[in-house]
Amino acid sequence: MDATIDIPPTPSLSQDDQAVDAVNAESFRPGYLGPTSYALILPRSDESSLLRGRQTSVDSEHSDLELSYQHHLTKSIRTQMATDILKTLRHFKLIHEFVLDYCEACKTGVVPTPLEADAVNALKMTVDEFNLLSTLPDPRLIATVLENTSRPLNISPALQPREFYKTCTGDNLRFETIGYILATAGRSMLWELGPFRQGDNSLRKSQLADEMLRSSTTCLFICSLVSPVNDVMIWMFHENLLLTNMMCGYAGPPAWRRLGELTTQIYALGIHKESNGSNLPRFILESRRRIFCSTYNQDKTISTFLGRPIRLSKRHTDIKLPLDISDDDLTGDEAGFIVACRSLDDNGWNTNEKSYGGHLRASWLRARYISHQFREEILDFALAKVTPNVKLQLLDISRRIRESWNSFPSHIRYEPMHWNEDVPSGVRLALVYIYLTHFYNEFMIQKLLDSYPLIQNVALLRVSMDLLSATMILSVVRDRAYDMTRDFFHAVLLFGIPSGSVLSTVLQEQHRTGQPFPDFMTRSEIIRKLSVLISHLDTAARLDSGASPGDGNYNHCRKAAKAFTRVIDTVLNAESDVPPSGAEMSLNLDMFTAPGLDGFDGMDLGSSGLADGFDWGAIGQWTL
Repeated sequence: MDATIDIPPTPSLSQDDQAVDAVNAESFRPGYLGPTSYALILPRSDESSLLRGRQTSVDSEHSDLELSYQHHLTKSIRTQMATDILKTLRHFKLIHEFVLDYCEACKTGVVPTPLEADAVNALKMTVDEFNLLSTLPDPRLIATVLENTSRPLNISPALQPREFYKTCTGDNLRFETIGYILATAGRSMLWELGPFRQGDNSLRKSQLADEMLRSSTTCLFICSLVSPVNDVMIWMFHENLLLTNMMCGYAGPPAWRRLGELTTQIYALGIHKESNGSNLPRFILESRRRIFCSTYNQDKTISTFLGRPIRLSKRHTDIKLPLDISDDDLTGDEAGFIVACRSLDDNGWNTNEKSYGGHLRASWLRARYISHQFREEILDFALAKVTPNVKLQLLDISRRIRESWNSFPSHIRYEPMHWNEDVPSGVRLALVYIYLTHFYNEFMIQKLLDSYPLIQNVALLRVSMDLLSATMILSVVRDRAYDMTRDFFHAVLLFGIPSGSVLSTVLQEQHRTGQPFPDFMTRSEIIRKLSVLISHLDTAARLDSGASPGDGNYNHCRKAAKAFTRVIDTVLNAESDVPPSGAEMSLNLDMFTAPGLDGFDGMDLGSSGLADGFDWGAIGQWTL
């Protein structure tokens, strides 16, 4: 007997869900088309436009078929998603405060601060108009924001910076703007800015941060389907990536996906081809430089951490470094901008240094971008066999790394003296991060050149000691403005674990072979450093420190702590030594006096340790 198959009846579609519900054709325009694209093959009636097209993006032609493409989501689904996003604005009083606190406290942000503040202040007017603090979103508002989101964001060459918010807020409010603001607020919450500064609302903070990430990601999903790619969308993707990194970990699949989506949108908008944006207002062009450099840095960090191919390559871009000027000068009047540009040296660095006023948002971006360009070169050799020719190339990169460091302005280069001067703790943190990022390149080179036995590889052991010491210095940085625990935790994850792994391996090797350590290190010193690292890894593997069971960062920290502990236990037990007491396991200041990188040929970082002369009594008194 033949089996029968019951086919469920086709659900009836409302008028809204039928063919008339179509995507605006603008959403399907391809965006930036480069010099090898299909569009250049087609004949053109105007030859001059063809020549111009070879140098810039080839613009796709408009289509009259507005009803050619069905929406990916039905109108009812879009409405429900939009409603859920707008309902998040019932927390707008907190969101507003968090974003403004972020603008004031964050020293390494990408989008110019005045543009951020203008956008969140303008959103407040919409929240007040529709009473979103206490009522459900008005259907008219939902329809308007969805319609605005589906339209191109047109930026006139004459648009003034402080008028930019009008293109994406108020009557022109878009979900890109909302998603960007929510992601920024989420990051601010996790840094314990604003109302959570005292740390006594950890449960509510976690719940709100979860909602900010969820709603921001929903904005990202809607915009990627219905909105033509634009600058505010890139801002949203970028902030969402950073929030995802904080909540899901570098090793978590969401972070890898967000990075891929962000780079895809950057290429689609043509941000990587600066010559394509010659008609843009200068503040948009500078914002694009910043967002590209920041994404490039994230790409190298995550690709290094996961051992995966990079998404953005310097070989495929003509973008310049951002101008090393303040956000206010960038978004101010023309006269102020010209004066600020006159303070730049031949390499584009700001020379107008007054009480460390040269520490600008763009300064950190520029320094990390320069460092990560070396990282890209090194990653190209990650899977290569180290032949004599490859060794010469790696040594050449090493030489250029040292030369590059010496070319940085003095106020950007980390030196022990920075701990004694009146430098804000946020600046201290950024200085050490720049140092760690730059010389982790040297660590990678020495790892690639690694030779057996490890105990005789002086260069690798020295840079490992240096990186771990610099990482541990961050554990004592305190700031009353925001919680630096996450920043330190990320440094442990990215720099402390790799350098600690080398030191634990050499400890095993020395225990097994009995060969003496190089003069600059001792067995007891390595054990002290690893013991402190283990303590921090155990502390980091907690929900309120940025890692939680199930995410990649948590598992990585727990696995590393167990591995390091096993090595120390094996060495100490085999030697019949008494295990270290609690006092001995605590932070020993001698661990911060390890030599710097001055042992490398041509490197002149001074003969003192990383924290020689450091006024430890000042700890706890540092403030912004």
